[in-house]
Amino acid sequence: MLNRIVLTLVFTLSFLGFMGQELTLALQLLPLILFAILVLFKVVYSDSLLKAVGSLFDLDGLVFLIFLSLFIIGPSLASNYEKSLGFSLFLCMCLFLARLYTAVVPVQEILEAFFWSGLVSIAVFLPLSFAGLLQAIGALERFSPFSFQPNLLGFLLAGYFCVMVWKFLTGGWAMKIIAGLVGFIDLAITFFASSRSALVAIVAGCCFIVGMEFLHAPPQERKRYVRFGLLTAAALVLGIGALLWNSDRAYNAFNFFDRVLELTNEYRGVGSGLTGRLDRWRQVTRIFTDGTFLIGKGIRYSDQSESEAIDNSYLVIPYEIGVVSLILITWRYFSLLRKSLKAYFRAGEKNDRRFCLAIGFLLVVFLVSNLALRYLFGVGNPYSLAALLLFVTPNVQMNHCLNLPIRDSISLGSLKSWPAASSRLPS
Repeated sequence: MLNRIVLTLVFTLSFLGFMGQELTLALQLLPLILFAILVLFKVVYSDSLLKAVGSLFDLDGLVFLIFLSLFIIGPSLASNYEKSLGFSLFLCMCLFLARLYTAVVPVQEILEAFFWSGLVSIAVFLPLSFAGLLQAIGALERFSPFSFQPNLLGFLLAGYFCVMVWKFLTGGWAMKIIAGLVGFIDLAITFFASSRSALVAIVAGCCFIVGMEFLHAPPQERKRYVRFGLLTAAALVLGIGALLWNSDRAYNAFNFFDRVLELTNEYRGVGSGLTGRLDRWRQVTRIFTDGTFLIGKGIRYSDQSESEAIDNSYLVIPYEIGVVSLILITWRYFSLLRKSLKAYFRAGEKNDRRFCLAIGFLLVVFLVSNLALRYLFGVGNPYSLAALLLFVTPNVQMNHCLNLPIRDSISLGSLKSWPAASSRLPS
C-alpha cells in the first residue's frame, strides 16, 4: 500500500508541476527525486535487490537499457547543444532506476497508482482552473491554464481517461460512478483545450477496444454487436438528418465545433497542414539525407530553438538519437502491445481480460498521440513516465502479470524465483 501511495504521489507531482506560473527545473525534478527515493527503499534496501540487479543482464535489459543507453549518450557527447549530454545521462539514469523498480513491482500496481493519480490530479486541477474553464467555454476560446500547453494537457488527460475506462469496466458501482465522472471531465477538458491529437488518439483507442471485444465474443454475441452497431449508425444518421432539417440548428452546431476545434482556422484548420507541422516534417526529412538519421544530433537538440521544434516523436527520435534508437523504442512498445493482445485472448477471467485491454488501450492512445507530439520517450510528465515504466518492465515480469507462459520471454536470469505463469492476477 505504501508503495502505491508514493508512486501515486510521483505521478501526481509530475502533473501538478505544470500548475505553477512557470515550469521550473525544480518542479520537474521533484517527482523524479521522489521516485529515486522510492526505488532506493523498495529495491536497494530489500530482499529483492539481487533479482532486480540480475534483471539488468537479461537479454531485454541488455538491449533496451544498456545498448539503447549507448545510442542515447553517444550522439549527445558530440552534440552542439551544451545541455544534451546532461539530459542524456539523466534519462539513462531514470531508465535504470525504472528497470530496478519494475523488476520487483507488478505492472498492475503501476496502473493502479496511475489511476489514483488521475483522480487526485483532477480533484486538485478542476477547482483551481474552473473559472478559466467556464470563461473558455463561454467565449469558445482554447483552454490553456497555468503552464500547460493545450496539447500536453490533452495528452495527459487522454492517458488518465484510459485508466478511468479500465476502472469503469472492472470496479464496483461506486468506482464506476467515480471513474465515469472523472473520465467525462477528462474528455470535456480535452475537447475545450482543442487537443485534436488527443481526441483522435482516444477515438483510435476506443476502436481498438471495440474491435478486441468483437473478436473475442462468440458468434452469437458478435451478431448482437453488429445489430447494436447498425442501430447506433441508424440513430446517428437520423439525428444528423433531423439536425440538418433545421438549418439554423445545424449551423449553430457546426459553428460550435468549428470554433472549439478550429477546423476552418487559417493557422490551425484543415488546410493548415496540421498547423504547419507537415512543412516542418518535410524540412526535417530533407535534413535526414545528410546522414543525420543514422546517429542523430543529440538528445533534446530540437528543444534549443522554436524553429527546431518537431511535433512528431517518430521524427524527433531519429533526429536526436538516431534511427536505431527509434527502431528499438517502437519495437519495444509494439511488442508490449502484442503481448497484451495475446494475453487478452488467453485470459479466462473477465478482470484479467480487462487488465490486458487496459494496457493495450493505454499503449494505442500513447502511440497514436505521439504522431503529433514529442512525448514518446521521456520522463517529464506522468503519462510518459507510466509508459516508460511499461517499456523497461522485464519480459518475465510482464509475462507473469499478463499470465503468459514464462518460456515466452528470453531471460538470462534465474526463473526459479518467479511464481508459476498459470497463477491468476487478483481481481
